[in-house]
Amino acid sequence: MTSNPNALAETSYRRLTPEERAQMKQWLENWKRVGPILEQERWDRLAAMSEEEAQLASWRVLELWQADWHGDDGEELLLHQRVFARARR
Repeated sequence: MTSNPNALAETSYRRLTPEERAQMKQWLENWKRVGPILEQERWDRLAAMSEEEAQLASWRVLELWQADWHGDDGEELLLHQRVFARARR
């Protein structure tokens, strides 16, 4: 066992080929351009939702929680459920 904590990371992943690096760079460049466009579309759709549509969307997200989830996934959703429950009072 090595004392270098990065040794596993260094040996677990193969190096990208020049073509793969170019593809990844192109993907990142594309995302820099389209990411903000998609984010604006998402906000526009949220702003256009009726109160009923927003409540239904929230309910669907909250229904995703499962009792056997551990860690942030379940804990975060439980926190949001408590916040929404307080808002209903």
